[in-house]
Amino acid sequence: MRERSRKEVVGVLLQPALGRYRDAMGESPEPRLVNAAVFETERVAIGLFRCPVSYASFRNTGPADRCIVVFPRTSVWIQHEGARPFLADPTIATIYNRSQHYERFAASRDGDRCEWFAVTDDLAREIAATVDDESRDAERPFRSSWATSNLELYLRQRALFRRACTSRLDALGAEEEVIAIVAAVLGATPARRPSSGCRRESVMRRHSDLAEAAKAELQRTLGENRSVHDIASSLGTSPYHLCRVFRACTGRTLHEHRTELRVRAALEMFEGSPEGQTSLSRVAHTLGFSSHSHFVQAMRLRAGMTPGSARALVSQGAE
Repeated sequence: MRERSRKEVVGVLLQPALGRYRDAMGESPEPRLVNAAVFETERVAIGLFRCPVSYASFRNTGPADRCIVVFPRTSVWIQHEGARPFLADPTIATIYNRSQHYERFAASRDGDRCEWFAVTDDLAREIAATVDDESRDAERPFRSSWATSNLELYLRQRALFRRACTSRLDALGAEEEVIAIVAAVLGATPARRPSSGCRRESVMRRHSDLAEAAKAELQRTLGENRSVHDIASSLGTSPYHLCRVFRACTGRTLHEHRTELRVRAALEMFEGSPEGQTSLSRVAHTLGFSSHSHFVQAMRLRAGMTPGSARALVSQGAE
């Protein structure tokens, strides 16, 4: 089986699945953008962003107006100006400098739903300098577009956002926590590799494109139990090559990444769904877990708690 060319793979990346999600374009009679701070001091801010696929300017809602890190709750393609597109899903945090230009492309009918944490420019430089000393004097201190977000960090930011929505936060404690979250994200950015020649750079780009396409395919078929061969076939590559490249680019196996996505999807299903309203077995079945016990095992391993405890933790969260 031939490997797709870089042009073909990039075509897969940037297609917003217009055919697949055409119906979503007209779902809301009055689609609107929501981008608002729910807590703010002179140094930090906490906010939410909601942009439906049917919003007229979904692709470009303007540059970032602050230095922010963003935690996606849905999957969406993001392309920073002059950079390659990547899939912003709930397993990562996206990163933006003030005045950062970017575009988004639909990856699902859920649009772009996320929470963001902002710091002032001087604070951003100070935090970034702990990871990359050159950032201290840079016009744009954040030098990466995204970073991995483990489940502990994902739950931590969700808990802070929920408190910001439902109670009066102490300014000192809130500022400390926002700074800690931003620092944790920057500390998880991919290591910068030295240039190793045009051919090597070309290979790395192709591998990165393939990994991003595989992430999108896993998200698209999240509730299905597909084989490596099925996924590789849909991407025009071999199972061995896909497994090797995906792990090298993400640090995870395909199976591990899919499980991470499923656990985060379960948290979304739990939120606003108190105990008794949606059975845990139904959630497990919907997300493709082989059994209730498999679901419990995955949640314990990744979240350190049972599904019931996780539902109690997030079910009172604000939308």
